[in-house]
Amino acid sequence: MMDKLERVGFDDWFHDQAETELIHNHEIARVVAVHRDSCAVTKGDGETYAEYSGNLLYTSESPLDLPTTGDWVYADFYEGDAHAIIYGVLPRKTLLKRKTAGKRVDFQLIGANIDFTCILQSADDNFNLRRLERYLAMVNECGITPVILLSKSDLASATEVEELKKQIFSVAPEISVTPFSNKSGENVEMIKDSLLKGKTYCLIGSSGVGKTTLLNRLLGSEKFITQTVSSKHGKGKHTTTVRELVRLENGTLLIDTPGMRELGHMAVDI
Repeated sequence: MMDKLERVGFDDWFHDQAETELIHNHEIARVVAVHRDSCAVTKGDGETYAEYSGNLLYTSESPLDLPTTGDWVYADFYEGDAHAIIYGVLPRKTLLKRKTAGKRVDFQLIGANIDFTCILQSADDNFNLRRLERYLAMVNECGITPVILLSKSDLASATEVEELKKQIFSVAPEISVTPFSNKSGENVEMIKDSLLKGKTYCLIGSSGVGKTTLLNRLLGSEKFITQTVSSKHGKGKHTTTVRELVRLENGTLLIDTPGMRELGHMAVDI
């Protein structure tokens, strides 16, 4: 059982955090997607539709207490693992969240137990250094290691790409920056080779920047639907509608994120 859980990121840290009594009474699973009133979980060998127990809903004081994509949960499985009930959430190693729109200080959960966040910026008119700084502030505040990927490098000359990298290094001098192109395939294999087995990565960036296309390239299949950027407005459509965790062949776990319209008090897409 533990071998299967390790396939989706379970390690000694989570084992040490788990409560003995709850492990004895329930199974452990990882949340791979969250919907309005339910979610999908895995024990490492397929996905199961899951609902929250009445007690979990009753005792939850805020959305922070409910499962999000990437969480580890205590659950009971029924009907040959076709259905599950979630009874609790294991302690989180990290939690990536952003402030919701409006004056109230509420948070929307992006993903849990993330080791690295890949921030995508494109080498075209959508490049925005201030937006990048806000992404970095959010990721660093959550204790997650950031990685910067400069997409659509085929749309810029080598000199222009180097200038964009200099701008990035001016605000993030110690962070890795990798230019790549989904269209030409430049550096996509290098990105894939850099991903670590058993670690969880999250892709964030403006709509149309190439997150979902990159994920499909890393998976080696068109699993996720992509849409082109509007030529009129230069903005992409929010292709991803839920945050979903997938496993690559090399054992890396990846979370793709839908667009978000605000980050704290600043307008931003993720």
